[in-house]
Amino acid sequence: MSGLESLIHTGHDEPLPTKVLVIVAHPDDIDFGAAGTVATFVDHGVEVVYGLVTDGDAGEPAHYSPPELREFRHSEQTAAGAILGVTEIHWLGFHDGAVVADLDLRRAISRLIRQVKPDLVITQSPIRDLDRIYASHPDHLATGEAVTCAVYPDARNAHSFPELLHEGCEPHSVPRLWLMASTETNTYIDITDALDRKIEALLAHHSQNDARAETLPAMITEWAEANADRAGLAGRPVESFRSVNTE
Repeated sequence: MSGLESLIHTGHDEPLPTKVLVIVAHPDDIDFGAAGTVATFVDHGVEVVYGLVTDGDAGEPAHYSPPELREFRHSEQTAAGAILGVTEIHWLGFHDGAVVADLDLRRAISRLIRQVKPDLVITQSPIRDLDRIYASHPDHLATGEAVTCAVYPDARNAHSFPELLHEGCEPHSVPRLWLMASTETNTYIDITDALDRKIEALLAHHSQNDARAETLPAMITEWAEANADRAGLAGRPVESFRSVNTE
């Protein structure tokens, strides 16, 4: 992982991760929010695993049936992950457009955390940002809330969902949580060497992004540069997160 520490800019002490679990609501959410970071981690020997709460089968284009969309979006996310070097993807199968942070979702996420045993979990922010309403989709907020609850306290507590013990899923404590699209950020990843792959991964989601394929690269680059300005890293494309110490 030589050199990774020089690409992570944060105002606090934080150990470098060795295994990362990224959990989001929909296919392409990872690629909008963290694909550059994922590619950067993989480049430096960090293992990255994906968890998708839904199959994305309630999205666009509307003329496709949910089973057709499910098939498309599975294949698109698999292709996007491969571009970044990620091959392990877990689909939790919750209904797109109806995600709630209930005990069923918390149990499923806790099970996944206990199975994967990451030392860093990345997810969506559970806090609504009225200035970025698209990032605050109800499924995103519910996923962020459920993941936060699973990281602390559910996945580490043997008395939470004791049925998981009978499945062989022993408690696991995740020391650090990173939130995407947060209203407050304190961690910034220089994705200079990964920006092109982030865009390529997004364009692999043909059902969602073919209609804006010509404008998407400029939009993503603009976002990354705006993140850099906020981080004081002007001239370097950046992804930003709110890092939460859960120890």
